[in-house]
Amino acid sequence: MKRRADVAVIGAGPAGAAAAVTLARGGARVVLCDRAVFPRDKVCGDGLLPDALELLAALGADRVLRAGWAVGSVCIATRGGVELSVPVGARVLPRRELDHGLVATAAAAGAEVLEGAALRQATGRAGAIESVTLARGDEVVEVAAAAYVVATGAAGGARRVLGLPPLPGLAVAIRGYGELDGFAPEGLRISLAGAPRRGYAWAFPVSASQWNVGCGVFSEKGRGHALRASLASFYAASGGRTGLRDVRGAPLATAYPRVAVARGNVLAVGDAAGLARPLSGEGVGPALESGILAARCLLERPGAAGAARYRELLRTRFAREQRAWRLGERLLRIPRLLEVLLARAGSSAAARRRLTRVLEGTGPVASVLSPLGLLRIYLGR
Repeated sequence: MKRRADVAVIGAGPAGAAAAVTLARGGARVVLCDRAVFPRDKVCGDGLLPDALELLAALGADRVLRAGWAVGSVCIATRGGVELSVPVGARVLPRRELDHGLVATAAAAGAEVLEGAALRQATGRAGAIESVTLARGDEVVEVAAAAYVVATGAAGGARRVLGLPPLPGLAVAIRGYGELDGFAPEGLRISLAGAPRRGYAWAFPVSASQWNVGCGVFSEKGRGHALRASLASFYAASGGRTGLRDVRGAPLATAYPRVAVARGNVLAVGDAAGLARPLSGEGVGPALESGILAARCLLERPGAAGAARYRELLRTRFAREQRAWRLGERLLRIPRLLEVLLARAGSSAAARRRLTRVLEGTGPVASVLSPLGLLRIYLGR
């Protein structure tokens, strides 16, 4: 079977679906494909912060916005017993439901959705991809398009097939679902206590009784084998009442801007562009935003010109922010300093307000995670 499109989007997670929705509503012919059949599970903390919720509303993903568990705060706990809670209105929604709802939104917008379609090869010349071949059960589908959006997360297969270099510096996380007695289900909890070295653990309520519990580690190779033990220890210490189910791990790509995001008529979005946030590991907000940005660039300038414009605008939007998050990630190597800073923030209303805006995605990250921002927190300003 053959398809012709203005844009082929490879990967139907939040970044790919956001691109497909925006493209289709802009009048482009879009093929959105994924090797999975939806609904499908995806390793994630399942938290949707205000920036992600705002983007979902802009996409018209009403089915998604009506689902999930509402929370009102984020609590950060250190190994030394310091706790800082700030008000953040968020939701917790398993990726099985989030991604399924976004794919349905893309289909309703006019995108052609090909589920169970795995990318096999690409053909092209003169630095441009002309078509891709997808395996869909016993069927082979060829899609020819003016541009190709890689939205396959941290997995590197699609980047390689479409001519983009590998992603550097992958982090890794693991999560499961279970019941907790230790925390109230009205907030998101991030903990350094019980977490792996240079990492953190989390407990996010999916409902009044069910929690997404996980842990992750950044910038260290060969630590993945220790995460399962760290997860079990944190779950037990947090009042886990039953065995964790659906325990799965996955890589996180936090390398932007140290990663190629466009080449010829191919561009990468979301985790495939290394846009998961260092320190927090949160990736849904950047995924949605980058997908929308890529689509707008391709609507304005089809093909390679749109990909080049996307590369420029993505750097303007995310490069400084990602570097600021990376400074915060380095604080994990100095737990005592991090503990002092959180204690000082707890006694400063101004610092708490800035931290709230950063966690919401509504304020500049450098207002907290920069030498000046950290100094202001230390001074209680």
